[in-house]
Amino acid sequence: MPLSLDEIDAFARSLKNCPKCGSNEGFWVAANREKSYVQCKYCGAILEVFEVFPGSEKGKGSKSFFRRLKQ
Repeated sequence: MPLSLDEIDAFARSLKNCPKCGSNEGFWVAANREKSYVQCKYCGAILEVFEVFPGSEKGKGSKSFFRRLKQ
Protein backbone atom coordinates (compact mmCIF):
# COMPACT_ATOMS: atom_id res chain seq x y z
CA MET A 1 0.00 0.00 0.00
CA PRO A 2 1.54 3.35 -1.03
CA LEU A 3 2.07 6.15 1.45
CA SER A 4 -0.52 8.94 1.55
CA LEU A 5 0.47 12.42 0.37
CA ASP A 6 0.24 13.67 3.95
CA GLU A 7 2.73 11.01 5.09
CA ILE A 8 5.08 11.82 2.20
CA ASP A 9 4.85 15.55 2.92
CA ALA A 10 5.50 15.01 6.63
CA PHE A 11 8.55 12.88 5.81
CA ALA A 12 9.86 15.49 3.32
CA ARG A 13 9.49 18.22 5.98
CA SER A 14 11.38 16.03 8.48
CA LEU A 15 14.43 15.91 6.18
CA LYS A 16 16.64 18.78 7.25
CA ASN A 17 19.27 18.47 4.49
CA CYS A 18 19.55 16.73 1.15
CA PRO A 19 21.57 13.51 1.61
CA LYS A 20 23.40 14.17 -1.68
CA CYS A 21 24.33 17.87 -1.66
CA GLY A 22 23.60 18.92 1.93
CA SER A 23 21.28 21.76 0.87
CA ASN A 24 18.55 22.85 3.26
CA GLU A 25 16.41 24.44 0.50
CA GLY A 26 13.69 21.78 0.74
CA PHE A 27 12.09 19.14 -1.45
CA TRP A 28 9.38 18.84 -4.11
CA VAL A 29 6.91 16.01 -3.43
CA ALA A 30 5.53 13.64 -6.10
CA ALA A 31 3.64 10.34 -6.07
CA ASN A 32 1.95 7.90 -8.37
CA ARG A 33 -0.04 4.74 -7.65
CA GLU A 34 2.98 2.59 -6.87
CA LYS A 35 5.76 4.89 -5.66
CA SER A 36 6.39 8.14 -3.80
CA TYR A 37 9.24 10.56 -4.44
CA VAL A 38 10.83 13.74 -3.14
CA GLN A 39 13.20 15.85 -5.23
CA CYS A 40 15.81 18.22 -3.85
CA LYS A 41 15.02 21.81 -4.88
CA TYR A 42 18.74 22.61 -5.12
CA CYS A 43 20.50 19.72 -6.86
CA GLY A 44 17.53 17.82 -8.32
CA ALA A 45 18.37 14.48 -6.66
CA ILE A 46 15.29 12.21 -6.72
CA LEU A 47 14.65 10.12 -3.62
CA GLU A 48 12.10 7.29 -3.51
CA VAL A 49 10.19 7.25 -0.21
CA PHE A 50 9.01 3.87 1.05
CA GLU A 51 7.61 2.38 4.23
CA VAL A 52 9.41 -0.37 6.15
CA PHE A 53 7.64 -2.68 8.55
CA PRO A 54 9.61 -4.57 11.21
CA GLY A 55 9.72 -8.35 10.93
CA SER A 56 9.18 -8.97 14.64
CA GLU A 57 6.25 -8.24 16.89
CA LYS A 58 8.38 -6.05 19.20
CA GLY A 59 8.42 -3.04 16.89
CA LYS A 60 4.81 -2.61 15.82
CA GLY A 61 5.17 0.80 14.15
CA SER A 62 6.35 1.39 10.63
CA LYS A 63 9.01 3.86 9.54
CA SER A 64 9.53 5.82 6.34
CA PHE A 65 12.88 5.63 4.59
CA PHE A 66 14.26 6.81 1.29
CA ARG A 67 16.54 5.57 -1.44
CA ARG A 68 18.38 7.82 -3.89
CA LEU A 69 17.39 7.04 -7.48
CA LYS A 70 19.16 9.48 -9.77
CA GLN A 71 20.20 13.08 -10.10
